[in-house]
Amino acid sequence: MKVHAKILGSVLLAAALSAAAAEPTKVVFFFDTEDFIQPRSSDAIRDMANVLAAEGVKGHFAMVGYLGKKLVDWRRFDVIDALKAHHVGTQTLYHSLHPNITEYTDIEDFDAAYVRALEEESRGIGMLMAATGKDRMWCSVLPGNGNTIVGLYLYADMGIPFFGGGTGMYEDETKCGDIWYCNQRHLNYAYSLHLESFLHEQPENVINAKLDELAKQQVVTFYMHPHMAVCTRHWDWVFRKGNLYPFGEWPYAEARDPAVTAAYYERVKAFLKKLKADPRFEITDCPVLLAAQNPRRPITRDDVPAIRAALAKSLGPVRAPAEWSIADCFLAAVEFLRGKTLHRPGKTYGFLYAPKGVKEQVRVKAADLVAAAQRMDVSRFLPTSIDVGGVEIGPADFLFAALEAIETGKDEVLVTPRDQLGDIARYLPKMATVNFRDTWIYTPEYKDAWTSNRLRWQFWTFRYERPSR
Repeated sequence: MKVHAKILGSVLLAAALSAAAAEPTKVVFFFDTEDFIQPRSSDAIRDMANVLAAEGVKGHFAMVGYLGKKLVDWRRFDVIDALKAHHVGTQTLYHSLHPNITEYTDIEDFDAAYVRALEEESRGIGMLMAATGKDRMWCSVLPGNGNTIVGLYLYADMGIPFFGGGTGMYEDETKCGDIWYCNQRHLNYAYSLHLESFLHEQPENVINAKLDELAKQQVVTFYMHPHMAVCTRHWDWVFRKGNLYPFGEWPYAEARDPAVTAAYYERVKAFLKKLKADPRFEITDCPVLLAAQNPRRPITRDDVPAIRAALAKSLGPVRAPAEWSIADCFLAAVEFLRGKTLHRPGKTYGFLYAPKGVKEQVRVKAADLVAAAQRMDVSRFLPTSIDVGGVEIGPADFLFAALEAIETGKDEVLVTPRDQLGDIARYLPKMATVNFRDTWIYTPEYKDAWTSNRLRWQFWTFRYERPSR
C-alpha cells in the first residue's frame, strides 16, 4: 500500500505541476495611495479608479490611514464614490511621517512594539473604514523600502490576508510571486510592470518584451502611486531624513503638466485593453485569489520520511507532498513526539533572536526529545535553543533529531553541527543581505538594530502557495 501511495502521490504532484504550467499568469493591480498633503493627488485616485472600472478591473488601493480622514476633510466624495468599485487596504497610519512603523518598532521588546503598532494601525484602519464604508482591508503595504515583522504579524492577526510590496526582498527562486511569510500571503512588487512607466511613451516592442517576461511567472502585481500622475515627484520628499516642517504645514510637490497627465491616462487605458486581449494573462483580485486558495494539507507521521529527505537536501520550505514551511514541520515533529498522529498547519512564527546550535557532535536520547517536546512552548515564537536531557541544542538540531527518531524508532540519535536558520540566501537572496539603515525614508537616528535581522529570523515561516511552473 505504501508503494501505491507513493506512486499516487507522484502522479498527483505531476498533475498539479502540469495544471500550474497551463494556467494563465494572474495579474493583480495595486495602488500605493499615500498623499495626505495635497488635494490634487486625490484627483488621480479618482481618475485611476474610474479608468480601471471602465474596463471592469478591480484595483487594490493600499491607502494611508490619515488620507482617509483628509478625504472627508476635503469633502472628496467623488473620490470615495470612485473607490466603491475597488478594494481598499492599508499603508499604515502616517506612512513617511517620523517615526514611521519601521522606525518605532526597531526595538528589542517585540510586545511593546506590537502594542504601539496595534494602537496606531487600528486608528488608521478605522479612518479608512469610516471614510470609504469598506468593512475589510484586503491588503497591507509598508512605506518606503522597509519592512518590519511587527507589521506583518499584526496585519495577519487583524485578518488582512495579502501583503504587497516588499521591495524585492521576497523575490524567491521560483519567481512565482505568490508566497507566505509571517502568516501573510505576499504578492511581490518585484514581479511587476510599473504603471508609472506609461508617463512616457513606451514603444510597442518594449511593452511586448515586458509582457513576454511576465507571462513566464505565476502571479504579477502591476502597481503605481496615483499621485505621480499629477506630481513630478513623490509627495513625501518633505519627510526625507526627518520631519522637515511642522505638522500640517507641508509644501506641495510640483504639479505635472495636465496634458501629460491626460496622455498618461490614455496610455493606461490602451494597455488595459491590450492586457485583457492577451490569453496569457488573467486579471484577478485578492478576493478571487483568496477564494481559490489551496487548503492546508495536514502533516501525518507517514509524511516524515519525505519531509526529512527534503530538509536534508535543503533547509527551506518543503514542496512535496505539499507546501509546508520549516516551522510547519517543526510543529508537526513536536506534536508527533507528544503522541499525536496528525498536525494541522496554522499560524507559524520564527525566532526573536538568532537560533544557536551545537558546536560539536552530541548524542541525545529519544526519551529526552519527547520530554523536551512535552514542556516546549510553541504557541508563538520558537525557542532559539532547547534543553534535551541536559544538553542545549538548536531548533534545527532538534528538528532533525526528532524526525530521525520518529522515522527510525531509534532510542538515541546523533546531533551534528549545522546551520540553524536555513538556506535563506538560496531562496530569498535579497533578504539575506538587506539592511535599511541610511536608506529612504529613514532618519539618521534609525539604526536598524533589530528590523532586518528579525525579518531574516522569520525564514522558517516561508512557504509557497502553489507548485512552481
